[in-house]
Amino acid sequence: MLAIKAGTLIDGKGGDPIQNAVLLVEDDKIIAAGPDGVVKIPDGALIVDASDRTVMPGLIDCHVHVMRNSASLEQRLFTPRAVSYYRAAENLAKMLRAGFTTARDAGEADAGIRQALETGLIPGPRLVVSGTIGLTGGLLEKRYPSGAEIVDENAWRICDGVEEVRKTVRRVLREGVDFVKVFTTGGVGAPQGHPFTAQWTLAELRVIVEEAQRYGAGVMAHAEGVEGIKLALRAGVTSVEHGYVLDDEAIELFLTTGAFLVPTQHISTHETSGLSAASLRKKQQLRKAQEGSLRRAHDAGVRIALGTDSFRADMHGRNAIELSLMMENGGLSAMEAIVAGTSVAARCCLLGEEVGALEAGKRADFLLVEGDPLADIAILQDAARITVYQKGVLVQ
Repeated sequence: MLAIKAGTLIDGKGGDPIQNAVLLVEDDKIIAAGPDGVVKIPDGALIVDASDRTVMPGLIDCHVHVMRNSASLEQRLFTPRAVSYYRAAENLAKMLRAGFTTARDAGEADAGIRQALETGLIPGPRLVVSGTIGLTGGLLEKRYPSGAEIVDENAWRICDGVEEVRKTVRRVLREGVDFVKVFTTGGVGAPQGHPFTAQWTLAELRVIVEEAQRYGAGVMAHAEGVEGIKLALRAGVTSVEHGYVLDDEAIELFLTTGAFLVPTQHISTHETSGLSAASLRKKQQLRKAQEGSLRRAHDAGVRIALGTDSFRADMHGRNAIELSLMMENGGLSAMEAIVAGTSVAARCCLLGEEVGALEAGKRADFLLVEGDPLADIAILQDAARITVYQKGVLVQ
């Protein structure tokens, strides 16, 4: 048995920090967590003195692209898929060292990478994988203003009409994914579509949700403009990715459906490199329209989960910057930001019974942090100040 004697314990659920705390771990599970003296340390336990540190749950990123290191179309086209798998392994290792013990990939990583992580073949976070589905003229379709079109091994994922959508989503689920990813608006980077334009019919989206639920999977919806956001919420998706432009009706739909908002602030407010002139115009329009949306969602009580949309080499391992941005742009407190990156993120990934909090029965994924992240959330951006335990084992 392992006993962590910590100066402060943050449980990940928003409870008051516990001073002079003990965390008991047996094998890969948490046995108990609480004040020293209330939680008794059994004879023979291996004691780790972390009296000068904060113990907290491992962080969770609900939106990553571990197989991507660039927004450049040319680089992606000229990179063999095998190289992308090796890069994914490197990116996953960076994330784990930075304190992210769970992540949800938003479309490229497959069940094979998840299996490689589960079996210990490569180090990295516990990985939730998603499979994409798209429609004619949507973000997933690789068609360009010149008339050129790239038809690759994923062309079968493009579908239209309720019955064609039903068959296609079943094929997606057959791949063993944990989530189906849909695109209910256009985006900034793609030449076709616009973030303000909604895509799919409600009937088509409801079929996707229905089939995913039948398989025990979730649905994550790329949705930037308000009409596409509301369409996704009416269909019953698990989470809305980006969700930049919100009106009162959209916020009310979040509250009534219980869907999660994954606001990806880093990519929204900071990332512009590599964008075309047309994409920059769309980004400027989006930035203007989204002002205040995240803060209103937070004030209303929408469930906000951490997600970065990391897709560049220099973003992997720097995921914790999202905590600061949620505080700055959304008005979250440091505790609320940590909860968004732990227990709320776990529920968003459909892992709420397994990870995300320091309590009995949860997996022993936790961090020992030099300093107090409640006083300075930026501490969590410094991997040198974080010691990572995954499944109860120290990550070297």
